[in-house]
Amino acid sequence: MSPISIHDRIKIIEGIEIASKLQGRGAVLSDNQDSAAVDAGSSVSFVGNLPGQMKASSTRLYSDVLNSTLFAQLAANKQYDRQNQTTAWYDYYKYVLETVGWNVQGFDFAHLTDANSYLTVDNLLLKLAAAYLSGGELDLFKTMLDSLKDAKNEAATKLFDSSAKAFNKANFQLGVASNAQGNALFKIGSYYYGAQQNIDKVLFFTFGSQKVEFYAGNQTMLLNDDVYSQVRVSVLQKLGSNAKDLVNEIEI
Repeated sequence: MSPISIHDRIKIIEGIEIASKLQGRGAVLSDNQDSAAVDAGSSVSFVGNLPGQMKASSTRLYSDVLNSTLFAQLAANKQYDRQNQTTAWYDYYKYVLETVGWNVQGFDFAHLTDANSYLTVDNLLLKLAAAYLSGGELDLFKTMLDSLKDAKNEAATKLFDSSAKAFNKANFQLGVASNAQGNALFKIGSYYYGAQQNIDKVLFFTFGSQKVEFYAGNQTMLLNDDVYSQVRVSVLQKLGSNAKDLVNEIEI
């Protein structure tokens, strides 16, 4: 099968419908500093070796990661129920990511039978992240999680929760992005779980004695800048104000 052309990618992007809701405050990151942002139902941290000219509104790599993954989320939200049609949701999410230039493996999930033993979701996420993040990346991941507990990041946490959960089910992604020779490298963890009671805060939910069905997976994705640079405008046109409204900087 021949590679899909840029022309065909743009046609596909233009034909994709997206869903949107709520509002964030946008995100602006400083040069060569570790940073993080909520991106609808995802939370992404950025290691400080991302060049300043590739960040925020005056740059590209930082916003490329946020915008491309946001577009994929909203497109999948439009096609499938995020919490109740999870397998189909991730299949479409992957399809859109690949269309815009991400090199993506399949989203494979493992059922965690011992989730309750970690007491809270954030404890479990840290344990899982230790298996695929380096020491410095794991530290940044932990800082991002801890920061979302802080009152100063309440707006970011509310945006994340409203995007990731519905009643007693949640579907979300967390990860660490870095610069790989001018392309974005994104170590992403994908998770979904269901509880017997309504979920309040997705990342800090306490399991207690109730039965919880928790699924987790991870992979490393690479955004091909040669491809994305040619479809970036089309993605931004489809996102419109969502590129700002559904992103919130996390103060870390």
